[in-house]
Amino acid sequence: MRGSNKFLKIYNDIDNYMRRTLEAGPRMSHIALIDKLSKKSNVFRFYKHDLKEFAELRNAIIHNTHFSNNQYGDVIAEPHRYIVEMYEELYKKIMRPKLAKHVFRTINDSSVYTATRHTKIIDIIKNMHDKEYTCVPILENNKLIGVFSENVLLTFIAKHGSYNFEHKSIDDILELTDINNHNGEYFEFVKIKDTVFDIKETFSRQRKDRKRLEMVFVTGNGTLNEDVLGVISAWDLI
Repeated sequence: MRGSNKFLKIYNDIDNYMRRTLEAGPRMSHIALIDKLSKKSNVFRFYKHDLKEFAELRNAIIHNTHFSNNQYGDVIAEPHRYIVEMYEELYKKIMRPKLAKHVFRTINDSSVYTATRHTKIIDIIKNMHDKEYTCVPILENNKLIGVFSENVLLTFIAKHGSYNFEHKSIDDILELTDINNHNGEYFEFVKIKDTVFDIKETFSRQRKDRKRLEMVFVTGNGTLNEDVLGVISAWDLI
């Protein structure tokens, strides 16, 4: 198949997909479809400018339909192969975007350190220092009951001054680890089938009440009262 035919097939497939999704008629232009769908879809919002550039290129290689017997226009130029390949790759990313399940770190992954209400606080602090963890999920029966972080530690010290943690466990400060009690940071839950673009959007608006989004937890339906399947940080999306 000629490069122009591949290019036009991708263009038409994307165009048809947008029209079906938006229930748009033939009068709405391809560019207008992109603009409208980018307001509803994080995938299209993320690739909005790329899609428009390819749409402009399509117009450059196709003879105007008003002067052609072909309803799709006639090809007047052949796009370079690498351009077609880029468009194909973009098409795949749009139609089959990666999901949370493709990028999250499972709760049992060696890079994810978790604790229970019975874990000694001093052990957590040592692990955080040695392995540069910023926060540690506290789990009970695979469900999140809190998060221990540098923020929690500083909050505790600010309230109680110097303190000997030698024989203290998370259970002694469990209330402070509640995700609703953190100062300066917060946490979100996403569904296992949410797209990476939905998650990127969550991080892009990551300041809420002057707090920073520290970690995203992945569950089946994106709610707190479910088994935690894994975690995602901003670094996991790079």
